[in-house]
Amino acid sequence: MAYVPNGLARAAVRFKPAAFAGTFVALMMASLIVAACGILLETGLRASVPSERYAGAPVVAASKQSVHFVAGSGDSKSESDVPLPDQARVDNSLVAKAGSVPGARTAVPDVTFPVKSGDKDVTAHGWGSTSFTGEKLTAGRAPHPGEVVLAAPGASVGDRTTLTTADGPRTFRVSGTVRAGETAPTAWFADSEAVRVSGHPGRVDAIAVLPEKGVPADTLKSRVAYALGDKAEVHTGDDRSEAEGSSLAYAKEMLTGLGGSFGGIAALTAVFTAAGTVALSVGQRAREYALLRAIGTTPRQIRRTIATETLLVAPAAALVGLLPGLALAHWWFGQLKEKGAIPEAVDLSVSFIPLVAAVGVAVLTALGAGYLAARRPSRIKPGQALSEANVERVPFGWIRTPLGIAAAVGGVIFAGFAANNTGDDAANAALGIVMLFMLAVALLGPLVARGCAALFGLP
Repeated sequence: MAYVPNGLARAAVRFKPAAFAGTFVALMMASLIVAACGILLETGLRASVPSERYAGAPVVAASKQSVHFVAGSGDSKSESDVPLPDQARVDNSLVAKAGSVPGARTAVPDVTFPVKSGDKDVTAHGWGSTSFTGEKLTAGRAPHPGEVVLAAPGASVGDRTTLTTADGPRTFRVSGTVRAGETAPTAWFADSEAVRVSGHPGRVDAIAVLPEKGVPADTLKSRVAYALGDKAEVHTGDDRSEAEGSSLAYAKEMLTGLGGSFGGIAALTAVFTAAGTVALSVGQRAREYALLRAIGTTPRQIRRTIATETLLVAPAAALVGLLPGLALAHWWFGQLKEKGAIPEAVDLSVSFIPLVAAVGVAVLTALGAGYLAARRPSRIKPGQALSEANVERVPFGWIRTPLGIAAAVGGVIFAGFAANNTGDDAANAALGIVMLFMLAVALLGPLVARGCAALFGLP
């Protein structure tokens, strides 16, 4: 026989919906926040950026762009990866090893560094990188030591130009030109000279390995990885973007941290808030439960009725919270991208997993809150229930309420501080905002629920 929900519970929800308004709002907000944070967490775990500079290089070897930390020992041992603030580089001697593996047509050392032409900023590379970036000469030839190829308005073959590198100002002969694009002026040096004047001699940003015809990228990757050992990481596909800098690593760390910590705090707070609203709803109907106990209703039936009431409300509240949760995730992600915290190429990942998790959290929260709220009315003796039901409820705590208001005010102050600052100060303030507002919700949850019940009508 199919399970039919408790008839008394269905009648209570149907004829006294205002009594469950606070519970509905608490569970809806829990679903909303968990869904939004889950989407950000999933995006952080799955985030990838299509390679731009190395799009034409099937295999790229580079140094790991993070540092692995191990703290503590035994049960208190913790491990974490922290992105490096600057590009980590590999030894230039590895280029020959990578280029000598079977199936490799050539290996190109790649460096990107700034130089100055008068008061103008110029981006510089080694000429060998054009084998995978695709730039073509419009005049002249490839540079030799002491020469440079320019992509700049007015540049001509044979000109003499002074460029300031890490070695200081020096005059170079223009051996060739490339069509100037919309980006900043660009200069290409001979590969050996580019490595020397880049500011980190003997080290390169990455090694681009180009395969011979017919050699799969995965096969070449495994061979290069074996040849280089633990001196470099080897990437293919979208993973090549990890060699282009640490911005993606920072974005992934921030999204996973933000989604995980905020979502966890929200889920825990939802349990206490929902428990408070359910307890308020049960307390408002103390006379009903007292009468049920007086006519012989068992504690188990009381617990089942209260738990069923919350479970009838939970799915609807959770589903209502999903769409606002999606909207919050999109807005939140957009703000992070607008502030430059996330690379433009990263897209928001949305799947059914965080949505199902949000519904599950709401339902489990409702079940747990219903069980906790049902303990007292189910254990009380029938005669005692009738006498206590006529006693006026104890007013809301004079300690809890001021603390909740103070937490809410503190959250507003921190939010204003974060809105007017950038960088680490804003990031640290954001954590305070989360904690204070969550604390305020946890402390003021029953009061908010009582206000919602009064707003929507008397139960």
